[in-house]
Amino acid sequence: MLSFLSKLLLFTKNPLILITITTKVLKGAVLMITKVFADLTFDEQLAHLTTVAHRALTRWGYPANSHLKLLNYTENATFLVTTPEKPTMVMRVHRLAYTSRDSIHTELEWLAHLRAHTNLKVETPIPTPSGQLIEAIDTPELSERRFVVCFQFVQGESPVDSSDGNADIGGVIKVISAFPKALTLLVFRLAATVQLHVSRYRPTKMTAEDRQLYRTIGQVCATLHKAATHWQYPADFKRMTWDFAGTIGKHNNFYGADYHAPDWLNTKALATIDEAVALCHEHLQHYDRNASTYGMIHSDLRAANLLQNHDELTILDFDDCGMGYYMYDIASVVALMEHRGDLTEVVRELLTGYETIRPLTDADRKMVWTFIMLRRVGMLQSLLSRMGHVMAGAGESQSLTPEVLAFYATGTAGLAKRYCREHPLNETVMSTKEVTL
Repeated sequence: MLSFLSKLLLFTKNPLILITITTKVLKGAVLMITKVFADLTFDEQLAHLTTVAHRALTRWGYPANSHLKLLNYTENATFLVTTPEKPTMVMRVHRLAYTSRDSIHTELEWLAHLRAHTNLKVETPIPTPSGQLIEAIDTPELSERRFVVCFQFVQGESPVDSSDGNADIGGVIKVISAFPKALTLLVFRLAATVQLHVSRYRPTKMTAEDRQLYRTIGQVCATLHKAATHWQYPADFKRMTWDFAGTIGKHNNFYGADYHAPDWLNTKALATIDEAVALCHEHLQHYDRNASTYGMIHSDLRAANLLQNHDELTILDFDDCGMGYYMYDIASVVALMEHRGDLTEVVRELLTGYETIRPLTDADRKMVWTFIMLRRVGMLQSLLSRMGHVMAGAGESQSLTPEVLAFYATGTAGLAKRYCREHPLNETVMSTKEVTL
């Protein structure tokens, strides 16, 4: 840089021109030094993550020109890797935050325990030719280091029951998005309110196959939790915690996102959510935290993280696994479908399946509804943290825009109001048949 400026001084006699050029050069140099991943546009981020993936290919002995197909990009970027010379595999390029070599190693150790001690079908990591499961890829252009892990490819599709209404929601969102910009936020809020009231009175339409699906997922949850009670945690154990603070707190697992920050929730709606959050906290204070209620959980068992191939169900994406209440996993199954009129039926089937593997207390059953509310607010904050920087994959919802978030935020306020009304702190223990969210 100094050599360049010295030569410029020799050939440029006009001081004004010299000052102008020097200023622009220095600004460009500063920009190059200070630019970080978060400063990139969405397309630039995808391009950067694809570059990281290409650099990682040879670590696993795959040709550098192997075909990469982006499957999804939320926190991590997941690629399908294909080449004629090698088996198809799935590559996960990790996010920078909330991850370290120890945390990834803990996840992989947990998967190994599940494969060895349960009948669950879970992801299988692929080692490099040198035997490494985790590779660190440096990207000097952004002065960062990202971890990469590869898994065996699994055939299947995300299971969706016949009464699931997310496709309908997607249709509504597309229609409303065509409205004049000045009206969309208002209409989205109205649509969320109408949906919440109408869906509550929709009769249950689940088929016998639907009910069996949720019982199976309940069994999956129970098997995970039973295995957790017998796991010898590794010495380098490091995972996130899914308690109240991890979901709602100032330094929550959603990059510290706060539902108070956006301006599409009015004061009344915010106050309602605040009341529900406070009530969740109070219920948690009266719920035992011990080895039978708390341990290693998946934390995100939505359909998007499951693959069904005939009668086999494979569990994917343990990237958010960590310490939490076991009933949090049940709540995660119904995340973003809490509006369903048959939600009580869905939860009943989940718990019926669960109890074929592992017993529950009345307190456990009652607390499911608190964790559903807690998870809903957490998911709202998750959506806030990812707005504009998500490429949804199979089983995921629409692209995240302010209008879509207004829809979910308004729905969250409506659910919060119902939760406060139906789950007061002094409530007697109810069965899942009597309790709704």
